[in-house]
Amino acid sequence: MRAVLAWQADNIVAHHQAPELGELDSFASLRQWADSYIASQDMLRGGCTFGSLAAEAVKADPSHRDAAADGFEQWQALFRRGLSKMRERGELRPEADPEALAHLLAAAFQGGALLDQAAEDSTPLRDALHGALAYIESFAVEG
Repeated sequence: MRAVLAWQADNIVAHHQAPELGELDSFASLRQWADSYIASQDMLRGGCTFGSLAAEAVKADPSHRDAAADGFEQWQALFRRGLSKMRERGELRPEADPEALAHLLAAAFQGGALLDQAAEDSTPLRDALHGALAYIESFAVEG
């Protein structure tokens, strides 16, 4: 199970490193990331494969918790790095916390994907991701 969790985490990280997304270090690349997932959910209706697997693995055997946490950490690290770069370049105000904002993006995606899967409608995912992005954009430096 640990190997499957690691493989699934690697897949999600690889998807987030698609060339068109750059380093997830701009408002445009974050919006493109969100829109690509919303579009894929419209076609797939599978929820988040890693999140679903992690939840079941931990429920079945709590000893898998560290493998699930590691997968989520790898994924959130991509957001954290991108958001940190945005703050370093002065695109986000200094009080923007890349760690908290990375948690927000992951949680919005996970919750939105689950609601999407249950309702067979991408509206909850779209609303969750666009809401998270709007909050992140509220930290934009006025230019």
